[in-house]
Amino acid sequence: MKLSIVNLFCATLILLSGGHGVIGMPPEPTLAPNVTTTTPATTTSATTTTTTTTTPSTTTPTTTTTTTTTTTTTAGPPKPTPPPIPQPGEWVVNGTNNTCIIVHMSAQFNLTYVNSNNKTESKNIVLPSSNSSTFVTGVCGDNEQVINIAWGLNTTRNDSLKLHFVKNGTKDYSLHHIELYLGPGELPNITNNTAMLIHNMSEYKTGLGNSYRCVKLQRISLTSNMKNLTGVLEVTELQFQAFRTDKTKIFGLAEDCAVETQDLVPIAVGCALIVLVVIVLVAYLIGRRRRQAGGYRSM
Repeated sequence: MKLSIVNLFCATLILLSGGHGVIGMPPEPTLAPNVTTTTPATTTSATTTTTTTTTPSTTTPTTTTTTTTTTTTTAGPPKPTPPPIPQPGEWVVNGTNNTCIIVHMSAQFNLTYVNSNNKTESKNIVLPSSNSSTFVTGVCGDNEQVINIAWGLNTTRNDSLKLHFVKNGTKDYSLHHIELYLGPGELPNITNNTAMLIHNMSEYKTGLGNSYRCVKLQRISLTSNMKNLTGVLEVTELQFQAFRTDKTKIFGLAEDCAVETQDLVPIAVGCALIVLVVIVLVAYLIGRRRRQAGGYRSM
């Protein structure tokens, strides 16, 4: 009860004082309004500064030194140019009313001689096969006939090959002898300007009306009127006929050259093998037939 009266008394005093504070007491400080100060959050970003030091790349060019080795080859003596391969040609001698001689062949001459400096030299001469490069003359006799094949007429050489055919009675004839004439300048460094080589031996006996034929290589020795000069005539695809009586240029019946023993060996071996195969085959067939016949009988 006492507290209520006191509270009432105090309230009356406050009203009478005009809302001011208690007399004799300092006024209560005016409370500042409750201001909420928001301190912004300061985010300190640590900036990391990366300093990149770029060292300039210094490229030192690599100098490649190429050493070129020059091989000096001492050239030997020049190799001789191989002679051309002889080609077959055909030559004829015409008589008054007939073609008396026909010769078909390829030929070359291998010559060896000692020159004026006393050194041995070799020379190969090929008989031209073209009729435009050769000139033919001849003789159509009753018992002897001759064909002369000349070439190099437009030069200083003027070479020629002469074949002599001789009739032996009334049945056959043969190549009696051969002459090779070499014109000036054909053999370098020789004392004489010209030379002649011969083969003085009868060859290739053939029946009258027939031709002689030999395809294989034949070597015919030649001797000379010059000292230290020898030669060999190499002939292939040879066929000739002399003492002809008609105007045609067709060879008569060919008489082939003899087959050498070394050529017969492979032929004989081949024939023997064929015979052996036939014998084995026949024996096999006979044996098989007998076995079949025996099987039928047992059944």
